[in-house]
Amino acid sequence: MNKMAKTSFCRGLTCHGFTLIEILIAVMIFSIVISTLFSSFNGFMITSENITRNVSQSGKMRDALKRICLDFEQLYALRVPRYSKPVFNSDPDPYRFVGKENRVGKKNFSSVTFASLAHAITGKDPRQGVAIISYYVKENEDGYDLYRADSLPPYPEGLESCADHLLGKDISEFEMSYTDINGDESPYWDSESDEFKYIVPASVSLKIVFNSQGKNQVFETSIKLIQARIPIE
Repeated sequence: MNKMAKTSFCRGLTCHGFTLIEILIAVMIFSIVISTLFSSFNGFMITSENITRNVSQSGKMRDALKRICLDFEQLYALRVPRYSKPVFNSDPDPYRFVGKENRVGKKNFSSVTFASLAHAITGKDPRQGVAIISYYVKENEDGYDLYRADSLPPYPEGLESCADHLLGKDISEFEMSYTDINGDESPYWDSESDEFKYIVPASVSLKIVFNSQGKNQVFETSIKLIQARIPIE
């Protein structure tokens, strides 16, 4: 093919190279596509981590709820005649049932203390027996945590200690109510009080709300208790 024929052939196919502007536009489009893909992947990873964290926290709260139910289902209380209502200067019942509302930081939370046979073995202490169980909320730097105290004899004077088990973090509500044998409900209880006829409640209702990534997850249950003694007038 001679020079004239070669020139005519290239003109027929409009042969030419890329200009600098076309190359820059192609690079810019490629950069935008890569950035979009990276942002989408990064968002997916963050969402996946949040889902995993929420599932893990939900599992922990379900385990905490099971633990609380087990403790209440094995509630222990003295029966008459071993139990007699308190009189002036008498020793308090070591197995009394006390439910309260407490101010923790800027919010109100329930707390409850009672005796139970559902002692959880911790450390190297293999003992079993009647344990004093306490559930309460403590404030931390970022919010509130739910704790469980479990003590065998000799029972400590204060039921909160640094060895108490952390049941759940980021608690926004821990609310308990107590129902008597007549169906009347109360936000507090004291089995050493004439107001409650010196007995434990017939049932306990529990609500736990924890906050995860700005969203509340609610766990609720009602637990029927074994009545250890008849009302005392």
